[in-house]
Amino acid sequence: MSSSETILEYQGHVDLRIIESLLRKLKQSKGYTDLDTTTGRRLYALVVECLENIAKNSVILPSDNKKIQPYITVTNENNQVIILAGNSVNKHIIDKVSRMLDYVNQLDEVALRTFYEHKISMETVPEENGAGLGFITMRIKSGNKIGYSFTDLNKEIAYFRIQIPINKYTMRKLIIEKTSNSPKVVLDPDTSSFKITGESRPPDVTAFYTEILNWFDDYTSYLEKSRKSMAPVAFDLDFEYFNSSSAKYLLDFCKQIASTRSKGLDISVRWHYEKDDIDMLQAGKEMSRIVKFPFEYIQKDKV
Repeated sequence: MSSSETILEYQGHVDLRIIESLLRKLKQSKGYTDLDTTTGRRLYALVVECLENIAKNSVILPSDNKKIQPYITVTNENNQVIILAGNSVNKHIIDKVSRMLDYVNQLDEVALRTFYEHKISMETVPEENGAGLGFITMRIKSGNKIGYSFTDLNKEIAYFRIQIPINKYTMRKLIIEKTSNSPKVVLDPDTSSFKITGESRPPDVTAFYTEILNWFDDYTSYLEKSRKSMAPVAFDLDFEYFNSSSAKYLLDFCKQIASTRSKGLDISVRWHYEKDDIDMLQAGKEMSRIVKFPFEYIQKDKV
């Protein structure tokens, strides 16, 4: 069964004061705060683009005719957030806007970002560069084609409607294959598999572990938004060896886990060690002592 929740709804004149008021209302709404951080930020950026376009391009018409007043609505519908917006415009922009939207709608992600880089690096021409960038931004952040239509109001004016479906962010997985000097990394929320296994002495230890630490920051935000449906999460750390440079980043990783646990989330560490490898067991116990939460220790038979 589909469900729909209205996050924002407004009809009427739009100016800078109204924009500020609507953005505050959006950020304070429960529908917005319930979204994950990435989806919320994308939604906020797209609402700003829509409202600024309305303020900049609307033709002033009699305010007593609600059918031709500007409007914007934001609804939460299952796996998407839908923005609907409309305003009256001069007909002379129809061809230009239609060509731009048709063009960005047919581009794939790589081509979109190349086009964006081209547009943003161009010398700014008044009334020229901004609209194109706005539509490209809408297409990139929404992850979907932009729906639009024009309806004639009279010989000079049409009503422009736009529909922007935003895909809700799904937590990405991080997979790094094992090498002779770096461990295999599997951080996959879809399969609830979270493992770092092997030998850790990568040539660029900072770059290697920064990617993992950044992923975990995103994952913490994701867990906080979905805590009601969250199953227990366990990270398996299974090292043959790690050098001192790796140890610092592993400790930082465990500190991240400790911080997430302190927020009431059910997340733990399973520290693996070979039966006769007392040093590896002690290394796990030392990290556990420093980060102040108990690890589970799993003894494995020596291969």
